[in-house]
Amino acid sequence: MLNWDVQDVRRYKDKPFEFEEKLDLTKELKSRSEDVLEATPVEIKGQLFNDNGLVISDVKVKTTLKVPSTRSLLPVEFPVDIRINEAYNVENVEAEDLEDYNIVIPIDDDNPTINIYESVIDNILLSIPSKILTKKEEQDNIMPSGKNWEVISEEDFKKQKEEEHVNPEFAKLKNLFKDNSDKE
Repeated sequence: MLNWDVQDVRRYKDKPFEFEEKLDLTKELKSRSEDVLEATPVEIKGQLFNDNGLVISDVKVKTTLKVPSTRSLLPVEFPVDIRINEAYNVENVEAEDLEDYNIVIPIDDDNPTINIYESVIDNILLSIPSKILTKKEEQDNIMPSGKNWEVISEEDFKKQKEEEHVNPEFAKLKNLFKDNSDKE
């Protein structure tokens, strides 16, 4: 299940090793993140290429997650459509030869496998944004509130600060101290 022995992949020297699967990863996603309420079956399609001691992955992942809104905690459907590119160092290629790759994963000699499964789960979880709102919250800019309290946006907070009026009596005192400092 998205986990291949390095030797099996290396047999595909002249052409890419292709794979396509549809998996239910709901249990794994929910166990690793409280933010995942549900997930549709994950469509995974990809290729592995051999390249000078490396195995390069090019994987497309599609699913829809149900996650809580960061304001109201109401469930929100969040479509995930990501592409994962990683390099697996299968022949202990030197570090200076790996500069062209963003992510290089060393392969353990005791267990020489390429594990796309964990990578898919990690990348799905990393794709969840820190701020997610329901459509109504986005359109109407609805903020949570309760008895004697409400959340306001940063813009509203700045406007409130600008609109705060200084007591005119205190403003006169401020000017009084300026005059005294000038006379000294």
